[in-house]
This record gives sequence, C-alpha cells and structure tokens, in this order.
Amino acid sequence: MSATITISPSEIRQIFQPRTSSASRFWELAQKANNLAVIVEARWEQIPADTRELLKIFAYALIEPPQGIKGVLIELLGRFYLAFSLFSIAIKGEQDAFIAYAGAFQRLLNAILSAIEREDIAYEKALSEALEETFAGLETSEAMTAEEACERIRAISYQALEEL
Repeated sequence: MSATITISPSEIRQIFQPRTSSASRFWELAQKANNLAVIVEARWEQIPADTRELLKIFAYALIEPPQGIKGVLIELLGRFYLAFSLFSIAIKGEQDAFIAYAGAFQRLLNAILSAIEREDIAYEKALSEALEETFAGLETSEAMTAEEACERIRAISYQALEEL
C-alpha cells in the first residue's frame, strides 16, 4: 500500500523562513517542523520529487556560505534582522517558543541531510568501508577518549567524502 505524501511548498517556506515574532506562531512552526522531520526520517522516498528537491535547496542554502558580495550583504542584513528578532523575542518573553522552534528546525535540517546521504549509495559505501577498516583492528587498539573518538569519526567522514 503506497500513500502519496503532500507537503505544501508554502508550508516549507514558512518553516525555513519565518516572518514572525509571535510565541504562538513559533509553537505552530515548531510543531510543523517536527512533523515534517518525522515524515522525512520515516518516508523520504515517498515524498514527491519536487518537494524533496525544494527541501534539499533550503537545507543546502542554510549550510553553504554565501557567495559573492550580494551573498555577503544578504547575510549581513539577515544577521541584523536576527538580532532585532531575538531582542523582540526577549522583550516579549517568548524565549521558550523560539527555543522549541530552533530545536525543531535543527531536527528537520538534520533529517533532510541524513536522507540526502542515504540516497547517495557511493557515500554510504565509502563510509561503511572506512568504518569497517577502523573497527577491524579494534581489539589491538588502545582505549580512546571521547574527544579522540569524535576526531577519528570526523576524519573517517572526511575521508569517505574525498573518496567520492
């Protein structure tokens, strides 16, 4: 049984580009972002291709640095807008709603990026091989601190990306 998932592009834009400082609106956007994250995590393949592409565009736009003078100017204006919005949120006492929105937004972004990675078979294969190589000599290796383990995993990820 296959069900089509419909997600409105305007809803996606609202989540990624909120134009509000209302606590109730932040709570609503947080709920929408969490719901969309659940859908992305569970049923990415069932989301229509044009909607997946829109989600990818928004996700990449957030993680890629701005290009050229126009991008830098837009980033600067965005930072001023963010500073003003955060000041407004603090004055109104709506920090909890904003924090809930920020957490849901981050979850959605992570879900989208994870789904994109799962789609790329070559990346999955390279990462899997690098992890197998690392854990093959586990019995003969010394104990690592958590920090060393994180660094090792980061190095493995970069190595897998370079092999692509």
